[in-house]
Order: sequence, then C-alpha cells, then structure tokens
Amino acid sequence: MTATICARVATLLVALAAPIAAIAGATAYSAQTDTAALQGPFPWNYEGVLVRPAQPTLLGGACPSTTPTPRVLLAGDSWAQYMWDDNAHNVTFDKYGQADKIAISRSLGSNPGANYTGTEYAISGSEAREWVDTANYPWIANVVAELNANPTIDSIMFSLGGNDILAGKSGGGFYKDMDLDVPGSTEALFATILGNSTTITNAFKAVRPNVDVLVSSYEYPNFNVTAIYCGIYACPKRRDLSRDPTNALITDAEINALNIDVETRRIALANADPRLHFDNGDGEMHYFYGDGAAAPGALPRPGQMAPAYAPFPGGNRLRPSLRSNFRLTGGFISADPIHLNPAGYLYKVAVQTDAYFFPKFRGAVSTTLQSLGGNQDGWTDGVNIGTDTVRMGDDGIRLTHGIVTFDTSTIPASETIESASIYLLQDARTGTNPFTSGSLGAPRLDVAGQFGAPQVETGDATAPATASDAGCFVGSANAKYYALRIDLTAAAIAAIRRDGVTQFRVQFSNVNPGIDRVNFSAGDAVLAPAGLVSTLRTIDEVQGDGSIRTREVESVSLANRGLADLLGSAKPFLDIRYVDNDQLFKNGFDGTVPAPATQ
Repeated sequence: MTATICARVATLLVALAAPIAAIAGATAYSAQTDTAALQGPFPWNYEGVLVRPAQPTLLGGACPSTTPTPRVLLAGDSWAQYMWDDNAHNVTFDKYGQADKIAISRSLGSNPGANYTGTEYAISGSEAREWVDTANYPWIANVVAELNANPTIDSIMFSLGGNDILAGKSGGGFYKDMDLDVPGSTEALFATILGNSTTITNAFKAVRPNVDVLVSSYEYPNFNVTAIYCGIYACPKRRDLSRDPTNALITDAEINALNIDVETRRIALANADPRLHFDNGDGEMHYFYGDGAAAPGALPRPGQMAPAYAPFPGGNRLRPSLRSNFRLTGGFISADPIHLNPAGYLYKVAVQTDAYFFPKFRGAVSTTLQSLGGNQDGWTDGVNIGTDTVRMGDDGIRLTHGIVTFDTSTIPASETIESASIYLLQDARTGTNPFTSGSLGAPRLDVAGQFGAPQVETGDATAPATASDAGCFVGSANAKYYALRIDLTAAAIAAIRRDGVTQFRVQFSNVNPGIDRVNFSAGDAVLAPAGLVSTLRTIDEVQGDGSIRTREVESVSLANRGLADLLGSAKPFLDIRYVDNDQLFKNGFDGTVPAPATQ
C-alpha cells in the first residue's frame, strides 16, 4: 500500500476509531454504529471551490465564432454539484454533437451555512428551506445574478429537496411512521418542500420568463455499506429515517418507496407548469447496470414522456442501486450511499440529453436525410479509395478526404432552406485526434452536386467544389459514437442540388508526420444491439483490526451510444430546416411584429 493511501486511511481511522472498536464483527445497520461524532461534514464533502480545467475549444472551420454559448445552468444540491464537478453535461453535449452549447455552474462541496456571501449556487447539502430563506442564504440571488450575466441561458437543471427529506427525524425531515407522532406530518412535509421548490423556480422565471427548468430526479440509494464504513453516514442515517430503529428500521424497499412518492409529486408539479420538465431517474442505474439479479438492459428503463413518464418507476423498486454505482470517498472508500460515481452521472445526463437537451438544441427540423452509402460514401487520398467508412485525416504523406452523398432531390423546389447540419458518428481513430490536437490544421467542408461520378473515386480529392470551406465543425469526435456536427454556411446551402445528389467532402488543411485519422460510419452502417461495458475499480477496505484489504470490483453496464441509440442508427444524416413561409409576409412585410407603443 502506498504512503499516500496509508496517510488517507490513517486520517479516516482517527475519525472512525471508536466505531471500529465497537463494530468489529458487527453486521450492517447495527445500532452501535450510531455515533454523533460522525454527524457533521462527511468525507465526500470538500472545502472551498473545486479547481476546474479550462473547457477546450471544439469548434473549427468556417465558424462565425469559436466560443461556445452558455445555454444551461446547473443549480441546487450535491447532485447538481457533482454533475458540474464531473463535467457530465459538457462531455455529453460534445458526444451528441452539441459542443457549441455549454452548461455552467458554481459549486461548493460542503454547505457553508447561513450568512455566506459567495457566488455559488450548486451547494452540497443545501435544502429547499434554506434557498427560500433569502435573508440568510444567497443561493437564489446567486442564480439570478448568473442569469442576468448570461442572457443566452434558456435552461436550468435544478436538483433540490433531497436534503430536506434526508434531514430525518433529528433534523425536521422525513422518517418512517412519522404520522404516528403527528398525523398528517408526512403530507405537510412534502407540501412544504414542493411549495418551496415552486417559490424557487418562480424566482428563476421572474428573471427570465421563457427559461425552462428541468427538475432533476434522484435515484434509488444504497445504504448497505460495509459495517466498518457504515458509521460514517449510512447506518446512522438509516436509523434517523426510522421512528423506531430498533424494531422497525426502514428497509431498502421502503426507502425506494419514499423516493418514488417524492418523484410522483414532482411529476405532478412539472405537469402543472409548462415551463417545468421532469427527468425521470428512478431505476436508471438498474436499467444500465442491472440490480444484482437482473442483467443490464433487462429491467424497465424509466420513461421520459410527459405526463405519465411511463414506465414509472423504472428498474426494480424493491432493490437498491448497486453499491458499485456510488462514489468512492477519497477515491478508495465505498461509504457514500447517495451520490452516483462519475460514470453513473454520465448515464443520467445522457438520459436528460436524449429526452430534453438534444431535442431543444436540435430545434425543429423540416426533413432529415440519411446518406446513400454503397459506393457513394467513403474516402480517397488521391491514390486509394475506400467505401467502408468516411475517413478524414492523413497518412503522414497525403491528406485523406471523406465523401458523404445525400439524395437531395426530395427537397421541394418551393422550399427555402434556412439552415442545415450534417451529423457524422465516429467509428474509430488512429493516432492523435486532429480535432483536438490541431495537428492537421482546420477542418474543411466542400460541397458539389458531384465531384465527378456519383461513386467515390480518386479524383474526388482535388475536384473543384461549388462551395469551398463552407462548414462549421462542432465537436471533438473523441471516441466511438461521438457525433461531429457540421453546420452549413449560406454558400453550402446554395450549393445543394434539388434535382439529384449532393456530395460533401470533409478534410483537414495540413499533412503532419505520422498517421492521424478519424473514421466515421458510412451510409451502410448497421447498428448492432448495444453491448456490455466492463469497468474495474480498486477499493481499499478497512478491516476491524485496522488492516487494509484491497480488492477489485467489476461493474458491467449497458453501453450508451448517444445519438446512435437515440435515433436507432449510426449513419450520416442531414438535418434541413425550411424558412417558415407562414411567418414570412404574415403582417404584409417580413414577418416582424412592430413593438407596442410605450404609454
């Protein structure tokens, strides 16, 4: 064991000295693990502000700007904090071909309490009742300030209310059978939390009336932490969620039922307000990872369609999420029963993006065309050709030019194209990634009715184009199934034929020593059923005698393939949007509506 791990374990052992002595050999949920010394800030909290690496520029070619636009704000509790700390949204937006839009936030890894004056608003441990206490907590004011500073933000992902419930019996939150003490107290608690949530979201909408709020759900927790770590949080908190922990300790199924009850009420809250949207997450980890009995992909995936969000809930309501789905405290201690690990949050944000972010970013599409494939999609370096993939890059001597062909004769001659975007899904890569390294210069898109014959040929590498350098490339194409989006300029749109096929040539500008290539799926690509992904992580377990046992834990999950799964295809596609002719000339001029006269 390294000196670093020894030091981290020693620090934890100081805090756990009494519980370890008391619970050596005890089972999980033992009453002996309930110690007040461990009720303060928890090991997964951190002080101050996490230093974040700079977001790379993932726009190139004929782009009017290479600066991404803030479109999403992440606010709320530790779930918002961790999604931001993990950069889950921006990684996912890139995967879906939307790297020109970014999420922003300001997070704190621990709740500083009342009278804090910082600018953050994704606060670990924060409660809805704190947020509405604007005299003592700045969280709403901080969101308002961020909205005012970023007029392009049109979505807020909001996660809050969980800590109000997890406050438990000791902190004025939920506990099992609480109605036996005060009849109606459960309903009153939930009504207060939902009322506070409405007050908060109304404050957001008061600043920006057209902002959409995505109400982020939680996930089935797992309080079955090994006995040696259970005293950190899981065991005392399970007891705190119980009126009679000795005789009627709350079970996993009852904790899940509590979660489902809360989310049922939040679905109703979202359905009552057209600006609220709901992210149904109960059972997502069961769908992607299984529940320990059922395999990944076997249990119901949570539905995302309002108003019922069926199936709701997803997964298996009787079992917790797997322990391997949760964060490792300090990178090696499996003690956290609440917060998903980075891979878990990536799955969660992928579901948010499938249902909400990608449709919103993509916007209304008039028609979508798939590429023709066959011998009309492929690549050439001027000497060789291939039609198994759309390839761009170099071989150290020559540039490789990708060719994508669409039958654009189906576009009505009467329609005016307002905008168009090509999507290519990465299939493989050799060498360094030229989209992120810049080693091959700027990417380029050329357009022609045909560069020669309809099929790919060596002359396509140098054939003249109707429109040259006429695309804005968006994305890193960093891994398999990552989408690269290419927005067509006005010149590229004008070059689209209405009486046949249109060919697009993608390439870089320079040759570099070595082979640096990116392959994209062609029009013949067949999307097989999603496979399984295996991940190993190392856990150091403190034993009752203070010794350390290191073991590897394997997580097997259903692969998430982004747009390929969402659309059921990995083939290149062309989104086309027509000018709204109903809006054009609607008021006898150009569709604009004069501003009302001031009084």
